[in-house]
Amino acid sequence: MVVETSDFQEVINDHERIIYHLIQKYGIRDPQGEFYQEGLFALWRAYETYEEKQGKFSSYAYFLIQKALLSLIRARNHQKEKDEVYRAHQTIDMSQVSATLEMGFDPYLYDQIKEVLTDNEMKWFTLFIFEDLTIKKIANKEQVTKDAVKNWGRRAKGKIKKLLIND
Repeated sequence: MVVETSDFQEVINDHERIIYHLIQKYGIRDPQGEFYQEGLFALWRAYETYEEKQGKFSSYAYFLIQKALLSLIRARNHQKEKDEVYRAHQTIDMSQVSATLEMGFDPYLYDQIKEVLTDNEMKWFTLFIFEDLTIKKIANKEQVTKDAVKNWGRRAKGKIKKLLIND
C-alpha cells in the first residue's frame, strides 16, 4: 500500500484516542512520550499491513497497539529486574571487599572460607565477624528469625574450624 503523509495524519486523528485509552488503561506514566511513540509506531504498522478482509481497522489497530504497549511494559519490567539483581550483587561484593580491606583479613583465607560456606553462612560470617552485628540485628536485616541466624553461625563455625585444622 502506497502511503501518503496526509492519509496517515487522518488515521492518527481518527485513532490516536486508542493510544491514549490504552496508556490510561494500563496506568502507564509516560513523561518522555515513549509509550505514545510506540503506540504511534504500532498504528503505523497497522496502517501499513491492514487488509479489509481482516475486519474493522479500528479493531486491528487496537490489537496491534495493545500488544506493542504490553511488549514494551514487559521489556521494561525485565530490564528493571535484571538491574535490581545486578545492583544487589554489586552491593554484596563491595561490602565484602571493603570489610576485607578494613579488617586486614587474609584474602586467601577469606576466599577459602567463601568456598566452603553457603550464601547464608557467608552472610552470618560477614555481618557477625566483619561488621560486628548482633544476631538480632542480622535477623532483622535479613528478615529471618534469630534461630535461623544462630543456625547459620553454628554450621559456619564447624566448617571454618575444619578448614583451619586441615591447613
